[in-house]
Amino acid sequence: MHAPITISGGGIIGNYIAIRLKRNNIDTVIIEKSKDEESSLPDIRTLTLNNHSVSLLEEEGIVIDTAPIKEIHAMDGEGSGKIQFSSDDINENYLSHVVSFNVLQNALKQRCKNATIFSNEIKSIQNLNNENIYEVILSDDRAIKTNLIAGCDGRNSKVAKISGLSSIYSEYRQTAITFIAEIENSMDIETAFQVFSEKGIFALMPVINKDNRNNRCTIVWSIDNNRLEKKDIKNYVKKNLCYFESKLNMKIKVHSEILSFKLSKHYFEDYSKESVVLIGDAAHSIHPLAGQGINLGFADADIFCEEVIKAFSKGFPINENVVLKRYEIRRKGMNLLMLRSMDFFVNFFSNSNLYVRLIRNWGLNRINKTRFLKAFFIKHASGINKI
Repeated sequence: MHAPITISGGGIIGNYIAIRLKRNNIDTVIIEKSKDEESSLPDIRTLTLNNHSVSLLEEEGIVIDTAPIKEIHAMDGEGSGKIQFSSDDINENYLSHVVSFNVLQNALKQRCKNATIFSNEIKSIQNLNNENIYEVILSDDRAIKTNLIAGCDGRNSKVAKISGLSSIYSEYRQTAITFIAEIENSMDIETAFQVFSEKGIFALMPVINKDNRNNRCTIVWSIDNNRLEKKDIKNYVKKNLCYFESKLNMKIKVHSEILSFKLSKHYFEDYSKESVVLIGDAAHSIHPLAGQGINLGFADADIFCEEVIKAFSKGFPINENVVLKRYEIRRKGMNLLMLRSMDFFVNFFSNSNLYVRLIRNWGLNRINKTRFLKAFFIKHASGINKI
């Protein structure tokens, strides 16, 4: 079997890349460790797509229901600092769009079924004494001859380990919990809220309501591990949710199972080695504070596809070092900037020092009065600034 590009990981980013390259006459094969079936997990997990990510999907004919966000209201729960972001600040209809993880994953997966080998992983990668041809051996011992291996297999990337690429890793010492909630009274369906406090970073965003009720939302709540130590998460939520209800002036009721996961970050100093290239979460991961992880993945995929399509159309080898390094140069700086920005905000808004709190509140109110600064932050998060 031969395919110009072998994609490790049939998740959202891997499938998107396969669809876009196919439209440009570049064949791929996707190696996916899960079975050939739609996700049976509860529809709890959501993703927040910026406008650039949505446009990339629409260009490939992937159109799904979203809950658009026009405004974001952020506040310091321990003080008077507030900031409001609006799509009007950048002359766009919306700031971002909340989608179901399962719905988006399944929509992309359906488009790529015929190009996917399920229930398999890459076991080894061997050069065939030819700088442009590699042999990928799967866990069932099948062999694929290929020119380029794209690692889209998330954190703990298998192909990164096989190729000898090493990452820089650290933990945030926080746990993220997420669940679907209902608001007692109807909420503004195009507004998201974020509260920074000692009890954690609490985000409330609208979700698609199939029954046309405007009272359902998704909660993403990051909590310091020392607050959760030896405590049941459900009881912690029950005990502390009232704090955020008072800050947001709304009654919030848990409406689903509560999911939780430890938070960490990682990044690679090199995104490629020989004919292996890392994309999305395989190359980097960040704090979910601003919901940017998936958008960085789409931005990576966009530039990777641009560079590969450009080389292919000119008759150049798609695995040439210059092709992969151009992708790395165009993306690594932006990814590191976002990672370090999130680290700054996490540390800044988690600090309970009185003087830091005073500076924090002053800064939020000051930025809220400065339209060009707000526009700068929004454009950076929305993917408008592209290298």
